[in-house]
Amino acid sequence: MGNKQGKSPNTKSKKYKIDNDIVKQLQESTNFDKVEAKKLYEVFYDLSNGGKEPLNRDKFKEGLTKLESCGLKNLDNSPFGDRLFDLLDTNKDNTVDLQEFISGLSILCKGTAEEKLELSFKAYDLDGNGYITKSELSQMFQQAWISGFKALSYQTNEEVNKDDLNNFSEEMAQIFADGAFSSLDVNGDGKLSFNEFKQFAMSHPKITATLNGSKRDVPITFD
Repeated sequence: MGNKQGKSPNTKSKKYKIDNDIVKQLQESTNFDKVEAKKLYEVFYDLSNGGKEPLNRDKFKEGLTKLESCGLKNLDNSPFGDRLFDLLDTNKDNTVDLQEFISGLSILCKGTAEEKLELSFKAYDLDGNGYITKSELSQMFQQAWISGFKALSYQTNEEVNKDDLNNFSEEMAQIFADGAFSSLDVNGDGKLSFNEFKQFAMSHPKITATLNGSKRDVPITFD
C-alpha cells in the first residue's frame, strides 16, 4: 500500500484577512470604488508585512508597479517616484501608511484636473515656499531626462555612462528650464506662482529622450 500524501504546507498562499470596514472607509474618503479600494488595500498589506509596518521609500516604489494590475493608471514609469513619496508622506515620518497611500493615489489616478495640477505644483516646489524657482524647475526636468534615458537603456539593452547621463541631463534640463521660465514668468519676479505654472502644466508638457534611434516621451506633470 502506498503512503497517503498530505498537502504540502508550502502550497498555502500568502493571504491577509480583509477588513471590510476599512475598505468601506477608504472608499468613502477617496475617489476609488469598492473594488479598487479593496485591491489597493491588498497591495498595501502585501508590501507592509500584513499591515504591521508602513511603507519605506523602496516599498512605496514597488507599490507603484502594481497599480496597473488593480485596473488603475500605471505610475511605474513616473520620473518623480521620490517626490511622490515625499508628497504622500503627509506627517513627514519618512514612511507612507495605508491612509496616505490610498489618499495620495486617489488624486494621482482619479483626481480632478485641478487636484493633479496642485499636486504637480507641489512636486516642483521643492522647498515648499509656494513658488517654483528656475533651479527647482531644472532639477525636476533633470529627473525626467534621467528617467527617460534609463528606461531607453533598459529597453534597448544599451549601457549609458552615469557621468555622461548626469551631465547631459543637467545641460538639457537647464536649457529647457530657461526656455520655459522666459515665457512663464509673466511678471518677471524670478519665480513661478501656481497660476503661472498652471499655464505650463495644462499643455501636458513632456520631454523626449533619444538613444541610438529609439525615443521615449516622459510626461513632466501629473495628468
